[in-house]
Amino acid sequence: MSRFISILAAFVALIITSCEKVDNTSEENVDATSGASKPSGNNENDGQGVSDGKTLIIVFSRAGENWQVGIVDKGNTMVMAEYIQEATGADLFEIVPENAYPQSYSDMLTVATNEKDAGARPKFKGAVDNLEQYANVFIGGPIWWGEPPMILHTFCEAYPALGGKTLIPFGTHGGSGIGSYSTLLKSYYPDAKYAESLGISGASIREAASKTAVQEWVRKIGLEKKTQQ
Repeated sequence: MSRFISILAAFVALIITSCEKVDNTSEENVDATSGASKPSGNNENDGQGVSDGKTLIIVFSRAGENWQVGIVDKGNTMVMAEYIQEATGADLFEIVPENAYPQSYSDMLTVATNEKDAGARPKFKGAVDNLEQYANVFIGGPIWWGEPPMILHTFCEAYPALGGKTLIPFGTHGGSGIGSYSTLLKSYYPDAKYAESLGISGASIREAASKTAVQEWVRKIGLEKKTQQ
């Protein structure tokens, strides 16, 4: 009987060890203490490195009521974009919808769901000036229903020239990661170069650890401010 118990205990220990190894390879790669996602690549082009030249940040973000955050004057992804701008010295273009999304989070989800189901292309205001001067372009936004908002499709279709640049996906999420940004961009720009992407939990983006994660990521991909031309 004691031999049987020893064998059973060893078997249980093996199962526990295997489960721990699976958990450590989580796709979201979220830091358990801060919620900040560690830098991680999301497609086979990630890690090619950035190009010499100027850098642009393109961001869509929504203020108002945000999940697990409450009502904010500045959207979660805009907070992240400003961290990137501070670290890189890059220019920033905000994608602003012609028709603003509702302030209520639940109402926004209804609108976003309808847009997704209809394959809508929401219009945005303004235009990127002198896109040809930029070699590296950060592109990011929030995750809605596991994917980028449909307005990102509108933007990508309006700027086919982005395919000749190094693209750097980023964004905020509620637990799903931001791998779908790399997927979206690659579907429009399959021949572009892609540097390593970064996703951070929207609920933790205002924490000091999240800002540090952005700074370390920018330094790792070679775009910290001292490299700007």
